[in-house]
Amino acid sequence: MARPEFGWPADEDARAPGGRIETEVAILRPAAMVFAYATAPVLWHTWHPATARVREAPARPLAAGETVIESIEVLWHRADVLWTVLACEPPRLWVIATDNADGAARIVYRVTPEESGCRFHRTLDYRSKRWPWRALDGNLSAWLLGRQSARALANLKRVIEAAG
Repeated sequence: MARPEFGWPADEDARAPGGRIETEVAILRPAAMVFAYATAPVLWHTWHPATARVREAPARPLAAGETVIESIEVLWHRADVLWTVLACEPPRLWVIATDNADGAARIVYRVTPEESGCRFHRTLDYRSKRWPWRALDGNLSAWLLGRQSARALANLKRVIEAAG
């Protein structure tokens, strides 16, 4: 199913099936603090289990149009991925996307202020382009990526709330 929101996906393979993982967590810290932490790629390794490292990233949140290279480890697959920031509206919205020969992904962070902190919502849309990954997108990959995303948000909450 095509999801043209924020200009993604951009190629002719947009109708290919894929998956969507949505995760959410309440964090007892201000929205601006959570947004700044989550959108700074140099900090991803502190909370996201798929991030092995990042390259070519400043020590600050990325703005629209900026890029970063992330070395990821998902399932038993390792790859370097070039992310581009499609939208940045601090402290509420941040969107990144990648598209390469293996697949495409878009991640949307929505941060909603609440009386006691904020609610952090992460949406991952993904689709694989190669066998066997493409066949696994709707079942095994979805299950594993869902677990990984839940762990990432639990880590984010723990790290940011511990920072005080």
